[in-house]
Amino acid sequence: MDYKMIFSDMDGTLLKNDTEVSEKNKIAIQKAVKKGVEFVICTGRGVFGVERYLQQLDLIGQEGYAICQNGGAVYDLKDMSLAIRESFSPNIFAPVVEFARELGLELYYYDDRDFIAETETNRVKRYCEVMGSSVKIMKDPLKYKGEFTKSLITGEKEKLLLVQKKVQEMAGKDLDCFFSSNIFMEVVKKGVSKGNIMEKTAKKAGVPIEAVIAVGDSDNDISMIKKAGLGIAVANADPEVKRIANFVTKNRCEQDAIAEIVEKFIL
Repeated sequence: MDYKMIFSDMDGTLLKNDTEVSEKNKIAIQKAVKKGVEFVICTGRGVFGVERYLQQLDLIGQEGYAICQNGGAVYDLKDMSLAIRESFSPNIFAPVVEFARELGLELYYYDDRDFIAETETNRVKRYCEVMGSSVKIMKDPLKYKGEFTKSLITGEKEKLLLVQKKVQEMAGKDLDCFFSSNIFMEVVKKGVSKGNIMEKTAKKAGVPIEAVIAVGDSDNDISMIKKAGLGIAVANADPEVKRIANFVTKNRCEQDAIAEIVEKFIL
């Protein structure tokens, strides 16, 4: 198969130690792009945690897209304008927020480039340092005048599972939720997923899904790995992700797994 697009998760997949693109990965991606293959970052991060990596890969200004917030916000690489926005009302989310607060969980809220938190905890400060973002502090984000493109709930997995059940019971017609790690649960508008937005983006680019590679490591990557012509799990991926993948890399994300994929399937 002559693959035309690669959709890649960031943390645990493209990035080394969740902070850097290795030189080997960078060179491989640039070779793929020169060959006419679009490289699409597909992440749960907000755009503020993605742009510096797009710059490192020389992708900004080129044809293509960057998918953020698990598909809640998609940006046109030509000028980094917001191309697609999938959002939900704070009112719909309110019962879930109250339940999560009672359990002592932290909640973060996103709208395009806005990152909102209820208090500036050490975890929020660390998150902003890693992502290169600022934070808007709102004591009650449910009074936010706009809508949210994503919410991130963090804490013990046992408590997050209770919240996940509550989302399904109280807002299942309007919201979806899934884990991006053992301590992070993502909440998005119903129907928003990496798989669905990958399919829309490929169609917009005129590329059949059979000519698409999707690669990831976590639960929130499963939808795109299942839909892609070639679904790949990196060696450090969760067992469930490996189980559904067509191919599992020999290398972990710290060992240039993306370069392995490009060299094997593109170059």
